[in-house]
Amino acid sequence: MGPSPATVLRRGGVAAEQISHAGGACREGQIVHQSNLKMKRQVRGRGRMLLALVAAACSLPVGALAQAGSLGAPELGSAAGMQSLRGTSQADRGLRSGEFILTPSFGLDLHFDTNVFNGNEKEQGNAPKSATSLRLSPRLGLSNGADSDIQFAFNAVGDARAYISDNEAVGELTNFGGSADLGVTFFRRRALSLTISDNFARTLQANNWETTETLNRVGNALGARIAFHPGEIPERRPLEIALGGSYVVDRFDDFTSGDSSTIRSRLSGSWRFLPMTAVLLDARWDFRGYDSPSGAGLTADSTPWRVSAGLAGAITQSISFRATAGWGMSLHDTTNEASTFSGYIADIGLLYRPSTLTMLSIGYVHDFQDSFYGNFYEYHRAVANLQQGFGSIMTATAWFSFNYATFGEFSNLPAGVLITQRERRDYMLRGGLRASFDVSRLIGINVGYRFRGVITNFQVQADDAAARILDAGAYTAHELFAGAVIRY
Repeated sequence: MGPSPATVLRRGGVAAEQISHAGGACREGQIVHQSNLKMKRQVRGRGRMLLALVAAACSLPVGALAQAGSLGAPELGSAAGMQSLRGTSQADRGLRSGEFILTPSFGLDLHFDTNVFNGNEKEQGNAPKSATSLRLSPRLGLSNGADSDIQFAFNAVGDARAYISDNEAVGELTNFGGSADLGVTFFRRRALSLTISDNFARTLQANNWETTETLNRVGNALGARIAFHPGEIPERRPLEIALGGSYVVDRFDDFTSGDSSTIRSRLSGSWRFLPMTAVLLDARWDFRGYDSPSGAGLTADSTPWRVSAGLAGAITQSISFRATAGWGMSLHDTTNEASTFSGYIADIGLLYRPSTLTMLSIGYVHDFQDSFYGNFYEYHRAVANLQQGFGSIMTATAWFSFNYATFGEFSNLPAGVLITQRERRDYMLRGGLRASFDVSRLIGINVGYRFRGVITNFQVQADDAAARILDAGAYTAHELFAGAVIRY
């Protein structure tokens, strides 16, 4: 069904891209894209720590935009996407058969959200609504050893949510989501390798209004990647050039105007010209089309491209970095130049790991993202993440992100609607704290707090004498969670 005029603008905070390119030029493995465990077995002494830092520089967490952020795999963990300090203590987990390792786990959490629909007291009919839910998160991983010439990796995470409420809109949020990633790399130890991958995600998200219609969606990306990397030992290869492509579909349960299909292409490369420093190059070109573009100016087909280059490596034994910059254009199918992006992009990250128990990372990203409001938003994002281990018993994590987003001009307003900013600007905040306890080898306990919010003067108003506020734009929400996980 099509959205109402007011809901069209309200959903501007929903990202138009579910399975994104997020992660920078080395996310797919330039420099060192194999497992850290394999790297640690083959490198000794000082070089061991430095190579681990170089690998970490390629995966520095960049956070996610609040509300307008990319909707990738469901955020099942409080620090989703963050590198873990506890990987070495978990290296002996799993069921082993030959070269294959099966790692199952099951999590159960009690979750409380003070503002599940991102409401605001100024909005008529959408005051903040709290909700309590029970969440189940089964996980399953299957992979073979890094020594194999054919590398197999499968990871699946479930996200079942049962809301405890008599409210019809809240009860409709009870659902099942999750993600599943499959990758098979052939001829990994040869100069030319081929990777076939599939990434599936069912994302659960409440609407930005108290309604039984959700923003739940299903996305799938089927892709292939050919890489040229001369050298017999994967961890010591100085050069890699890769060409990849994928076909992505994105389908909503209710918000069908947002359904789209995308063809993606990517050329990437890295050259380690010093023992611990590499040059990075990344070029991407996408072709996105919507199944049923909205007459309200909600969606527009686009062919965005990005080209960037930079450096990544280790400065000292405990400090690594990544810095890339380039240019990008969103190339939306519109005659309004204010509704399409053209400008510089940048991605800078620094990771400090003075010991095996402490890890601090900070970063800055300037980029653009497809949006259901104004076609795109340009954002400046600053992030900081800290993980501190306390022996083998507890790990504490704190994270924070600040995002300044400027949306494209919305030039085709629905009848009966006014907006207070022609060029919408939002300040988006997200962060939290988490403590993880290892009660035993099999049982862990997690407790934590998250917050999210938007500070903005943007409002959607009714074009009448009362100038009723349909959407205040700004909101704040707090989340508390506690649970246990059983893992083998």
